[in-house]
Amino acid sequence: MLAKQPRAVYSPEHEQFRETVRRFFRTEVEPNIKAWEKAGAFDPDLFRTAAKYGILQAGMPTEYGGMGGDFLHHAIVHEEHGYTVAGASIGGGLGIDGSSYLIYYAGTDEQKKEWLPRYATGEVVAEVCFTEPHSGSDLTALRTYARKDGSDYIINGSKMWVTNGTYCNLLPVFAKTELPDGKYGTAIFLLDADMPGVRKTKAINTLHKGCSIEIEIYFEDVRVPKDRLLGGKENGVFKDLMRVLTDQRLAEAARFLAASELAFDLTVDFVKNRQAFGQTVFEFQNTQFQLADILTEITVLRPFIDQCLAKTVDGSLTPRESSMAKLKASETEFAIMDRCLQLHGGMGFAHEMPISQLWTLSRVHRVYLGTSEIHRVTIGKSI
Repeated sequence: MLAKQPRAVYSPEHEQFRETVRRFFRTEVEPNIKAWEKAGAFDPDLFRTAAKYGILQAGMPTEYGGMGGDFLHHAIVHEEHGYTVAGASIGGGLGIDGSSYLIYYAGTDEQKKEWLPRYATGEVVAEVCFTEPHSGSDLTALRTYARKDGSDYIINGSKMWVTNGTYCNLLPVFAKTELPDGKYGTAIFLLDADMPGVRKTKAINTLHKGCSIEIEIYFEDVRVPKDRLLGGKENGVFKDLMRVLTDQRLAEAARFLAASELAFDLTVDFVKNRQAFGQTVFEFQNTQFQLADILTEITVLRPFIDQCLAKTVDGSLTPRESSMAKLKASETEFAIMDRCLQLHGGMGFAHEMPISQLWTLSRVHRVYLGTSEIHRVTIGKSI
C-alpha cells in the first residue's frame, strides 16, 4: 500500500510519532465518525484526547509546552489526516497549528508562554480569523477595523469560514489599524471568544457532508486590551503571516498527496473485487490504464513534496516552492479523486463509500489557503 511506505525525509523517531498519530485516528476518531456525522459535528473533547496522545504542538519547543520536535512532526499530523477517511470527515480537524505558529513567530515572549502551552493540552482551540465575506483572503481589502480607545482597541467587522469556529475559544483576528502618521496598518489581536460583542453564527451548510464545522463570526464594538495585540505591533504582520502560510500550505500539500495515495489504495482494492461482465473491473484494460496514470502522478509528485518538507527544517523553503506544492498537490488530488470515483461507478456516489467523502473534500482543497489561481499568480510573478 502506498500509504504505508517509509520515506527518507522522516527519521525513525518521526515514524514512531506517525504510529502514535495513526493509532489516535484508528482508536479515537474512526469508531466515532458515524455518530459525529449524524450529530453534525465531532466531539469537542477530541482536542484534549489528542493532547493525551502528545500529538498537539509536537514541533514546538518544550519551553512552550511542545515536545521539542520540528515542523515535520506537524506535517505528519496533517498527512495522517489524509491517510484516513475519518480525517476527511473531520475536515480541518486538528489543524490548529496555523494559529499557534503565528503566535510562536510573531508573539511576545509573554504571549507565547501564556497561550502555546494551552494549545498543547487541548485547552485552547483556535483558528486564524483572516477571510472576510466580501473579499475572501485579500489582505489589502480588510474591513475589520481596530480603533484605538485609550490603551484599548475597539474592533468591528466580520470573518468568514472559521474552521472549528463553534469550539474556538481563542480568535487571532486580522484587523486594520490607523497608524500615527495617518496611514493604515494591519495587526493581529488575540480575542477570547466570549468577549462582549463577539457573535458566532450557526455552522455553514457546505458541500462537504462530514462532521467538520465552518462558521462566520461578527465583532461588534469588542473592547480588546493592548496586551492582546500580537507582538505589540500595530503593523508589519505580513512577513510573519507569509512565513506561517508558506509552511502551512506545504503541510496541507502533504495531506493532499496522502489522501491521493489512500484513494489509489482503496480503488485498487475495490476494482479487484468488483465484478462486471464476467470479470473483475480491474481486468479491463481501461481500468489498468487509469490506475497506471494515477500511480505515475503520485510517484512523480512525491519527491518534490518531500524535498520541500526537508527544507522546512532549515528554514530554506520559499513561498514559490510552497505555492507550487500546494497548487500541484491540490489539482492532482482532485483529478485523482475524480478518476477513482469514476472507477467505483454508481457506488462512488454513496456517502457511505470512502471515495465519496474523499472526492467531496478534495474539491475545497483547490480553494482554501489560496485558490489555485492565486498560486499561479504568485509563481508567475516570481519568474
